[in-house]
Amino acid sequence: MDKTHPITAAIYFAAVILITAIVQSPVFSAAALVCSAGYALCVNARTALKMLGVMIPLLVMAFSVNIFFNNQGSTELVKLPTGNSLTLESLLYSAFTCAAAASLVLWFVTVNRCLTSDKMIYLFSKILPSLGLLLSMTLRAVPAFARRVKQTAAAQRFVGNDIYSGKPMSRIKSGVRVLSAAVTDSLEKSVYTAKSMKYRGYATAKRTAYSVFCFTAKDGMILLFTIICIGVITASFTVFGAEYRYYPSVLLPFNAADIAADTAWLLLCLVPTISVIAEKAVRRER
Repeated sequence: MDKTHPITAAIYFAAVILITAIVQSPVFSAAALVCSAGYALCVNARTALKMLGVMIPLLVMAFSVNIFFNNQGSTELVKLPTGNSLTLESLLYSAFTCAAAASLVLWFVTVNRCLTSDKMIYLFSKILPSLGLLLSMTLRAVPAFARRVKQTAAAQRFVGNDIYSGKPMSRIKSGVRVLSAAVTDSLEKSVYTAKSMKYRGYATAKRTAYSVFCFTAKDGMILLFTIICIGVITASFTVFGAEYRYYPSVLLPFNAADIAADTAWLLLCLVPTISVIAEKAVRRER
């Protein structure tokens, strides 16, 4: 998906993120978690593993808090010392809600890789040029600031301000110095950028847009498939009666509408991974 047209990628990721957040069916949450994790590992394994390492303790904590304080549900498993009941429904709801939350984070990891700043400018340059510029600068500012902090920490280490060793208070003071220097450097670069834009005549005339993106047959197929899957999922839940329920008892019927919605969602989530596998297969043949 990182080589697809910006419009195709934007529509696809907007669809999967919104559906993951809105439809918290057990099948949808499980499929989203597996597919988003697989694709995130394909495109940026290091960042994906870091995010998973940070998320797992938070999700475990959220899961524990929910199952111990949420006693809804009709299937009692254990009677807790606090008087609340640990129910099967609250257990499943907590598990699949955490899966959906992890999926959203992993989808955003892939979005950051596939929708780069030049693609964001392309998407908004004609409709909302100021918003496009703001988004592109924001997406660039975060990794740039992280690199600047690392560089500053490495430089400060040679003058005795080491944030990686020493007593806790000494490390905190060194960290404050590093952060202060990095923020000051970022503000100075922001001033230089603003002056450069002013001298180049930004906002003094109508802007022109240039892009190197070409809408190919592959982009059209992915976009059409995305729209079809969205239509099937929407129609299944709004017209044909697909449903799911956690409380008061778990309800996950497998009628025609539910099977159609689950199949469409699984295929939609697999689109990026299939695209990566197909690209690798083409490279091997060449």
